[in-house]
Amino acid sequence: MSSSLEMLAKSGAIVSSAGVALFVAFVAVLLVFPVVKECDNNGKCSFSSTAPEQLRQIVQPGFLALSLAIIAGGVFMVRYGRWRDSKKTESGA
Repeated sequence: MSSSLEMLAKSGAIVSSAGVALFVAFVAVLLVFPVVKECDNNGKCSFSSTAPEQLRQIVQPGFLALSLAIIAGGVFMVRYGRWRDSKKTESGA
C-alpha cells in the first residue's frame, strides 16, 4: 500500500509541474504580447490582447484559473499521499 501512496505523491508532483508549465506559458504570453486598454469618450474601457489569434486563448482569466487549479490539485495529491503515509506509519500497519 505504501507503494501506491508513493505513486500518488509522485503523480501529484508531475501534475503540479504541468500546472506550473501552463502558468509560465500564461506569464510569457503576457510579457511578450501586452494587453492594451482602449477607452471611448464615455469613459467605458475595454482590454484587448496584442497576441496572435492562436495565443489569445492563453490570455484569458479561465486559463489562469485552470493552471492554478492544476497546481493546487497536484499539491493536494502530494500532501494527501504524505499525510496518509504518516498516518499509516503511526498506526504501525
